[in-house]
Amino acid sequence: MNKIIIGIDPGASGAVCRVSSKTKTLIIHKCPKEEKDRPKILDFRLPSKINKSSEVVAYIEKVHAMPHDGRSSLFKFGVNYGVWLGALHSSEKIDKVIQVSPQKWMKWWENKIGEKLPRVKKDRKNKLKEIASVYTEKPATLWNADAVLIAMYGMYDQLDD
Repeated sequence: MNKIIIGIDPGASGAVCRVSSKTKTLIIHKCPKEEKDRPKILDFRLPSKINKSSEVVAYIEKVHAMPHDGRSSLFKFGVNYGVWLGALHSSEKIDKVIQVSPQKWMKWWENKIGEKLPRVKKDRKNKLKEIASVYTEKPATLWNADAVLIAMYGMYDQLDD
């Protein structure tokens, strides 16, 4: 069965990535600024006709507040995450939604590459960009690397099932 995996980094500067187990081609799109445009991106990122033998599984980074986050930015972040969850659960094209913590998907990548990710955020982001660049023809960037790696984590996770 063909699996179509969607990986979402739900941050305001995040991205959506789609990969098919059949073609292994990644399609990446920057998260829209407007909340109303997020459901449209999900539909745009999916083929208009999905074969009944395909299963669409969305992996979204399960995010939470950090103690140093400001109240207004934290509220916006929570709203953004909620909009994504609503869009995912209301889409008729998506069969399953899986929330995955950053710790879980990053730990999986540490095991896959055989080394620990740097503790310093800037260094860790650069390492994630480096890993993501293996899977995409376009340059991996700070805005798309997490979405690419979440989608590929999801692909490997689904193929192991």
